Amino acid sequence: MKKWTNIAIAGSILSSITLSTIPLHADAMEKPNQIDRPQYQIDAKLDQKQHRIQASETVSFKNKYGQNLNDLVFHLYPDSYNKLETMSNMQAKPNTPEMLAEIKKKYPNVTEKDFLGDIEVKSVTIQGKKVSYTQEKQALKIQLATPLQPHQQIDVKIDFTVTIPFGFQRMNHRDGFYALTKWYPILSMYDPKVKKWDENPYHPDGESDYSDFSDYKMKLTVPKEMTVAATGIEKETIQQNEKIVQVDAPNVREFVFFASPHYTKETRKIAGTTVNSYYDKRNPQSKEISLTGLKSVEKAIPFFNQKFGQYDYPEFDIMETRVMGADMEYPTIIQMGEYSNEGANMSLVHELAHQWFYGMIGNNPYRDPALDESFTTFADMYFHEYDTKGKYGFKTHLSYSEKAIKGMSGAINRPLDQYPSSSDYNEYVYGKGYIALIDLYYKVGEKKFDQIMKTYFAQNKFTNATFANFFEAVHKIAGKEVKDYMEKAFTKPGYHPTHLIQPKKETKK
Repeated sequence: MKKWTNIAIAGSILSSITLSTIPLHADAMEKPNQIDRPQYQIDAKLDQKQHRIQASETVSFKNKYGQNLNDLVFHLYPDSYNKLETMSNMQAKPNTPEMLAEIKKKYPNVTEKDFLGDIEVKSVTIQGKKVSYTQEKQALKIQLATPLQPHQQIDVKIDFTVTIPFGFQRMNHRDGFYALTKWYPILSMYDPKVKKWDENPYHPDGESDYSDFSDYKMKLTVPKEMTVAATGIEKETIQQNEKIVQVDAPNVREFVFFASPHYTKETRKIAGTTVNSYYDKRNPQSKEISLTGLKSVEKAIPFFNQKFGQYDYPEFDIMETRVMGADMEYPTIIQMGEYSNEGANMSLVHELAHQWFYGMIGNNPYRDPALDESFTTFADMYFHEYDTKGKYGFKTHLSYSEKAIKGMSGAINRPLDQYPSSSDYNEYVYGKGYIALIDLYYKVGEKKFDQIMKTYFAQNKFTNATFANFFEAVHKIAGKEVKDYMEKAFTKPGYHPTHLIQPKKETKK
């Protein structure tokens, strides 16, 4: 995610409101004797009139945690749309009377209730028997009748309905465009050390969704005029007035899809990956912006492959959507905003870089928010350092980072709820974290730096990593002294790399 401040979001909204199995790459496929990933089978139908999803999912889960499990917990992130206060602050929402009045100028029939979303669990069945459950605080909790022993497998079937909110958030519908993100019950992560499932609700500041690499298969029914793009690979058939979309997405951290009758796409083959850019076919400017974005991706994917490691999925999709504020990343697909101006692609390379830092190397963004966002911000700069031959790279960003270097004394990385405010989170995770990585780059040189990143990637691909894993890679390539330096830089207060401050250019009088 590329973060924007609420002030920027407010300005943006006020100005714009006028307005069957298909194999993946070898490394993404299941390796021999490795069947421990959760398996999701989802059957869903989009009700365009009611803006709802009726769905059923069956999750096959093997207990890989080495101890008995007495319960199961699933995150219900759509419940974060129950009220404005729990919705993300990264995207626009009508949280002032003035903003709501401005929205109503373009959408006079919209009500305050229309902005709210919801997930309602209808029933839960385990091994064919209905069981009791609780649904509260964005979590579905299921008490097991008998403990699930290590290596034992269980099949959980959940019937549910999702109400899709109107508006500008990451899950939304507006103008005939649907974005279904973080929309289904997703199995939480269990911590054997504390013998507890992660139950953190979605945090309005930053991101706090945490899930395991899993295999997904979905059958989606939509009106036949809809074009659908999803995590993974799609196959379509038409049955009377409906389109049936079969999706196969192995070894991904979550599953999303986008749908609209207004989509068309441009496709390129880039470094062995099929890249699809979906845009609004009614808008000539959308095509122009889409093509411009593809030119950046044509250069950025090979660069990231070389510097970090191979992108290991067969497709990557870029979606023009109706999100407003922060663009968002998901496995094999990214969510951009409306293509209404030349700045629409500004975060494109950032979101692409998330396919490496979030997509193929996962992490807990509640506990280690800098591990994907700071690394992705750096990767974006690293690409531009290369692409512009240093003109708009590291030195450009360091030139306006003196405040972050000198004045920000807190630890860069800390649990999400330990940043005093949204702006503090933004300043540390996006505004200072990349400085530590530039510091490392200059300290060890490009060759060793690239070796560190490749080692970190290779050792942690398709797992949820921690900062300890990154520091281990630093230690392996650059030694203990550099590792200790980087550990202090990210996790301790008082990191002030004043040696990076760029000297001021003298002006002639």
